[in-house]
Amino acid sequence: MTPGEIHNTKRQNFITKSRLYFDYLQTEFHFNGPTYSYYKQPNGSVITDTFEFDHSSNHLKISIKNAYHPADYGFEIKVTDLRSGMTDMIHYILKEDQDVDQTYLQRAAAVLRHWLRTWSGGEIDDK
Repeated sequence: MTPGEIHNTKRQNFITKSRLYFDYLQTEFHFNGPTYSYYKQPNGSVITDTFEFDHSSNHLKISIKNAYHPADYGFEIKVTDLRSGMTDMIHYILKEDQDVDQTYLQRAAAVLRHWLRTWSGGEIDDK
C-alpha cells in the first residue's frame, strides 16, 4: 500500500471501529452522541478524526480522537468535567504504536468503560 492508502485505511478503520467499540457509551451509560468531526489541512489531508459524547445530567464530555499528522501524538481519550472545566486524558496510544487495522481500539474502549464504572460507582444518571 502507498502511504496515502495506508492513511486512508487507518482513518476508515478508526471511524468504523470507534463507532462499534464505543457504542456502549450510548446504550449502557446513556451519553448523547456521538458528534463526529475531522480537521482537514489546506492541502486537503485530514489530520484528525474526533468523536464527542456528552452527558448533560452528569456534566461530562468524552472526546475520542486520533491524530495522524507527523507532529501529533496519535490516539487519546479525554474526559472533561463540564462544571469545573477540568480535562483528564485517561488513555492514549502513540501514533507509532498503532497498526493500520486499529486493533488497539477494543482495549481502549474497555479502559474507558472501566474508568466510567469506577468514577460513577457503577451508576451514571440516565436522564
